[in-house]
Amino acid sequence: MPIYRYLRIILTLLVFSCTVHAQEARMEISPGEVQIGQHSRLSVELEAPSGYIVLFPAALDTLSRDIEVVRWGVPDTISISNGDMLLRQVHTITAWEEGYYPVPPQNYKFVSGSDTLHAQTRPALLQVSGVEVDMESQYRDIHPIWRIPVSALEILGWVVPIVLLMLLALYLVKRFYSKESAERKPSIWENPDVPAHIAAISSIETLRRKELWQSGRVKQYYSELSIILRKYISRRYNINAIEMTTAEIMNKLTPELEKENLARTAREIFETADLVKFAKHDPLPEVNNRVLEMALEFVRGTIPQTNEE
Repeated sequence: MPIYRYLRIILTLLVFSCTVHAQEARMEISPGEVQIGQHSRLSVELEAPSGYIVLFPAALDTLSRDIEVVRWGVPDTISISNGDMLLRQVHTITAWEEGYYPVPPQNYKFVSGSDTLHAQTRPALLQVSGVEVDMESQYRDIHPIWRIPVSALEILGWVVPIVLLMLLALYLVKRFYSKESAERKPSIWENPDVPAHIAAISSIETLRRKELWQSGRVKQYYSELSIILRKYISRRYNINAIEMTTAEIMNKLTPELEKENLARTAREIFETADLVKFAKHDPLPEVNNRVLEMALEFVRGTIPQTNEE
């Protein structure tokens, strides 16, 4: 066999041995024997060629059915020499039953471009022993609960905040009701001594001064005007106009009116208000003014001949 073939074989073996050495993975448990619930260190050391990215196994809560991972360690580079990296990762593990539990091999990948190397650790063994109990020792009862006396300062720490909260709540309630009662003035319609036509005319003039439709609140303007007329008709003719539709009001009201033009006036006011409220109708400014004057005309035209209602 020519000598160059021997050299080729020797060179191939050297390269292969370097590659194997460059992707070695070792795993060790310390201490290898613990009691139930005690912690042990699981150390993994990796040797990989420099420039490769190491892919570690996924961090799970357990390594096997019986071994629990208390804390996953962060990979750390120990040294770099001769083009190789030495990495170390230390985990904290434990087990909760007595016995011998194998730690399965861990697989690692080293990636550099399109080149991928693999390494696998050898399995390790964790021995878990039970807690020794001295059966001959004398049993002792559980200590009774120690009752610590409550100090005056602790009582004040509870009582003072509660009293302050109660006073604050009382103040807020009182202020709310006093403000509400101050803002709410008796309505002219609630005074039985005021005739219906006086209450209606006063309410219509108050509505005029609000200038609702002039500020864009057309729907509110017609709603309030409609309510004023309904209240007036309810008191003047003893008709429950507040709860009635326009058609129902006119059916009840028309026979009560002496002048036919007043019925037309009332119908036009209510129908215009209904169009604005329910059909989003936007009347012209002169219509808004005319409807209010028509409401005054209706009230004045239906004032009873005597002052008694």
